[in-house]
Order: sequence, then structure tokens, then C-alpha cells
Amino acid sequence: MMRSTVTRAALALIAVLCALALAGTPARAQAPIEGELNLITPVSKFIHDAALKAFADYAKEKWNVTVKVSAIPAGTPVAYGRITEWKGKPEVDIFWGGESALFEKLAEQKLLQKVEISKEAWESIPASIGKPKPIPLKDRDGYWVGTTLEPYGIVYNPKRLQRLGVAPLKDWDDLLNPKLKGEVAQCAPTRSSSSNATYEVILSLQGEEPGWSWLRKLAANTGPFVTPEPMAILAGARNPKAARAFIEFLLTERGQKVFMERGLFSVNPRYKVQGAAGSTAETAVEFTGGVRSYFDGDVANVYDEAVAARRSEALKTRFRSDIEAKWDELKK
Repeated sequence: MMRSTVTRAALALIAVLCALALAGTPARAQAPIEGELNLITPVSKFIHDAALKAFADYAKEKWNVTVKVSAIPAGTPVAYGRITEWKGKPEVDIFWGGESALFEKLAEQKLLQKVEISKEAWESIPASIGKPKPIPLKDRDGYWVGTTLEPYGIVYNPKRLQRLGVAPLKDWDDLLNPKLKGEVAQCAPTRSSSSNATYEVILSLQGEEPGWSWLRKLAANTGPFVTPEPMAILAGARNPKAARAFIEFLLTERGQKVFMERGLFSVNPRYKVQGAAGSTAETAVEFTGGVRSYFDGDVANVYDEAVAARRSEALKTRFRSDIEAKWDELKK
């Protein structure tokens, strides 16, 4: 009996000593962000790889956290479809790129969570840009925020035009030159929201039926249809802290420089594109006629987000029947 009592007392003493030892040990600090971040995006690999690498470097410097980053490249309509199929159990944390109308639809379906970055970062981005139709740069309810302004337009090969006997292209109507038959490449609006937005602008400028007439003429000159920037955190994201940190990083001067060095423009009025002669940044300035910030002058815009949202499916359906189906027939 005595031996048993001693043994129980000894065990009790050991337990008390262990508890005291643990109580005196400082708790290991929890990492401020998760060690992983995943995207689905139509943004080019040239851009999204650089942004993810810059963020991973920043996270290592700031928090000593090694973040494993990855991206699923997908055209905006495809990405949107994947997100709706995941039904709140997404395989990635962030959706980046495309027209804001789709982000509004995802928010309505409760498939996005509020961004919830710092007030300073959120307020550094203006609410909108452009006249007469303001282009929203962030969601008034906080579900998405713009990250960069990406110019796009007509790009051509001067030597190819010279061989075809075609003068340098100045506006959209120049694309209808019969000498360019089979020489024009465009992306279907069913696969690219940027292309969809372009179609919306043409329809808004010319009117519904005249606009479709013009688009059919453009299709007659089209050779291949090629598959080619709001950001939101998906509801149910597994790495929400890393996602918020990534968005906030991209809105800093360091993050905006990642875009500007690659030919894009800052979504923050404070930052202007600057680069060495011959750099990608300066080439973008030349491409846009000397623009270094879209906030320095008036930006004309007729794209109406509300109209685009209402007409989105009808536009894609008519494109398939009036243009894509006929183009496919010509290939046979």
C-alpha cells in the first residue's frame, strides 16, 4: 500500500512540474498569414507570375513566412464557370481579372467574401474613372477592388501591312479593309471578358443592329479566334489572410511597380509609369500616345456596366449564331 501511494504521489508531482514548465514556456507566435495562396485568373502569365513572386518575396521579408503560390490560368468566362461549380468550396483563394459585371454576379450568389483590407489601402483607389459612363474601380459593397489599368486596342505588324499594301491602322474601321481578309485575329467574347467589353463598346457606340452589322464585317476579315482587372476573395477560401495580404500588397507602390514595369498602368493616381528608354514601361507609354497615368486627363468611356450585365448572355448567344458558327463553316 505504501509503495502504491508513493508512486501515485510521484506521478502527481511530475504532472504538476510538467504543467508549470509548459505554463512558463512562451507560446509560439501564430503566423500572420497562411503559407499558401492560389489564384484563378485570365491575367497573362507574364503578369500574374511576377505579382505572385513579388508577394512571396515580400511575405518572406515582412513576416518570414514562405508562401507557396500558384495560379490556374483560365479565360474569364471559364473561370467564372469553375467558381460557380465549386459552390462555395473553391479550389483557389482569389479570382483575378475580367469585367466587373461577373464579379457582381458572383457577389449576388454569395460566392465572394468582402476584401477587408486596411482603410488606407482601400481609400487609395478612387471609386471610378471615365466619362460619360464612370468605370467602377472598386465595389461599393467591398467585394472586389481593381488592381491595375490595362490598355488594349489595335496592335499590328507594320511590315506585314506594308507587304499587303495597307496603310497603318488608325481606328476600328481600318480593320474592315478587304485586303486584311484572313489577317485579323480576335478573341471570342464567349472566352474573353475583354473581348466581350469591346463588343459592348461597339454596340453602345453604333447601336444594336448597326453594331452587329459592323461586327459581321469584322468577322469576314478574321483569321483565327485566339484565347487570350478586378480581384476578389472567394467565399470559403482556405487562405483568406494570405489573400487579403496579397491584395493589399498589390495596391502598394511596390506592388503597382510590378504592373507598371510590365506595360500596365497604376490604379492609384499617385503613381506614374516611368522606365528606361526602350523598356516595356516606356513602350506602353508610346503605345498609348504618351499616357503615364490615366488620371492625368479625361478618359472617355461608353461602356455601361449595367447594360453589359443585362446583355451579357444575349451577346454571347448572338455571337455564336451570327459569327462563330458561320466562321466555323468557312473553315470546312
